[in-house]
Amino acid sequence: MASGGTLLTPPTPNQILFARNFLLAVNKNKELQAQNLIISPAGARSALTLVFMGAGGKTADELRSGLMLGPAKKIAIAKQHAEFISNDCVCNEKGVSIRLATGLYVRHDQDVHPEFVAQAEEFFNTQANTLNFVDAVGSMHQVNSWLQRQTFNTVCNLLTADAFSLESKIFLVNTLYFRARWAKSFSVQNTELGDFTISSAQKMQVPMMRQIGEFRFGESKKMNARILQLPFEESDLNLLLIVPLEEMGISKLVSKLEKMDLNEVALKSVMHEVDVTVPRFKIECDVDLKKPLQNLGVNRVFTNAVAELPGLFAKKSTHAITEARQKLFLSVNEAGCVVDDGESPKVRTFKANPERKVFVANHPFVFAIRNNKAVYFVGHFVRP
Repeated sequence: MASGGTLLTPPTPNQILFARNFLLAVNKNKELQAQNLIISPAGARSALTLVFMGAGGKTADELRSGLMLGPAKKIAIAKQHAEFISNDCVCNEKGVSIRLATGLYVRHDQDVHPEFVAQAEEFFNTQANTLNFVDAVGSMHQVNSWLQRQTFNTVCNLLTADAFSLESKIFLVNTLYFRARWAKSFSVQNTELGDFTISSAQKMQVPMMRQIGEFRFGESKKMNARILQLPFEESDLNLLLIVPLEEMGISKLVSKLEKMDLNEVALKSVMHEVDVTVPRFKIECDVDLKKPLQNLGVNRVFTNAVAELPGLFAKKSTHAITEARQKLFLSVNEAGCVVDDGESPKVRTFKANPERKVFVANHPFVFAIRNNKAVYFVGHFVRP
């Protein structure tokens, strides 16, 4: 406690700070600004931390800085990562299920360093695989089948055969499977069609879910936005929704995150009785990780002749990562973030209450699935 009785805010974990930087780096792509977007900062950081274990020289320095890994030794970073996936990325029959998966594929005529293989298995729960990239169709099927298995058939067909060529050396693929039910679910009977504003000239009718309950709600003048947290059952994770007060204010909202991380945003909300209206939505997104990471200063690992990966290859090599891709799927409905809607609670009537806060997400907004330690998903929903 500081002098005068003021509570000190705990320092923001680097995972959270990286999530903000990564979102801003991805959002520099103007095409993605106009589309529904979902990325996993936790997934991207995990995948590139695996690569960091095999990196040396300036390549390792760039990864350490861009991923905000801090000054710790590699083995300490690896152990910290293993603790994260062991404690925070677990599939349960009840509550939240999370599976973070990274696939690293090396051209079949390149030998992977035995120590790297061991570290990948021990600390990252994955394998460094070799693939005959000359067999483009076979390589495509193997990578896509792995992705499908890791996500229980919710994410499919990431790569096409033309992704592979004679020049291909390393493929890095990342995904994150997420399944969770709301702590307090919405009633399907209360879902009605409503307008969602896409632009000043266009609206679409979409299923809008509604419920009244006690939730963390806030309004930020700094962000010119309303904030809501929808908690998940048996978990400290929540869906954080940030809706700009301006209907077409999504670009301004994202740019303001440059000065506020998502933990700071979440702290702007306190418990209130809230009348909540949010759309039912699904998002699937395939993101090339190379460009946003290059925006964060990670360049050498993607550049042949200067990439330094002495701990990855058994023999001296300057081969770089050819492809780094992340594909994700998220379904938000009355039951939670689940594929099936499950049982619905009884319908209820909504009585007027002047003290009640109102939260309506009927135009483009930012969302995140997070807790105080990590951001599993973040993105924006702009078009049903």
